[in-house]
Amino acid sequence: MAQTLPDTEDAQSTALSSWSSTRPQMENTNPLVEAFTRFNVYLYSKPPNKYVKKVNKSFLHLHLFLYRASKGRIMGHFGRLDAMLLTTTGRKTRLPRTLPVGYVYDNGRYIVCAAPGHFDVPGGPKATHPAWFHNVRATPQVRVDIGPEQFAATARILAGDERERRWREFTEVFPFIAEFQERASRPIPVIEITPDDLDPHEL
Repeated sequence: MAQTLPDTEDAQSTALSSWSSTRPQMENTNPLVEAFTRFNVYLYSKPPNKYVKKVNKSFLHLHLFLYRASKGRIMGHFGRLDAMLLTTTGRKTRLPRTLPVGYVYDNGRYIVCAAPGHFDVPGGPKATHPAWFHNVRATPQVRVDIGPEQFAATARILAGDERERRWREFTEVFPFIAEFQERASRPIPVIEITPDDLDPHEL
């Protein structure tokens, strides 16, 4: 989906806000997921406001409902990327916060990326890490729903060569994530989630 954008900030803002520019490269996906992703890209391309937050919150509630009601059969995939429901502990409220997160599975562990809530807006707000990333940094103990399965796990933020290796693996499965990195001024965090009952001798 990456496009060559005009040089001026006004032209960039127009290109980013254009509905025709939001065509994510997602293979083997259904029209509902593609439309959902495309609409989110359109929202991410604009400065955040109360209306956008309300729309995103409505989509989040719908996503959680459909995922849980269908045990992951609906809204359980983003193209080739599988999706989990990740529950973190709010770093300020200490309340559980649940949201869908795409993951790559590898040898008993789950690799996720903390994509920003919006792109860098030319002349406006810069992309920031999502709230759930700050939650796991403060409290790495999480709960995970994958289909009908639920389990406790621990999140670990990756750095250095390990982060780069996992980032490459993630983008190979879900190339669209690179669009966020191209339009964000800071590296997107990569997190490894390990089930608490994982036996290291079985790896």
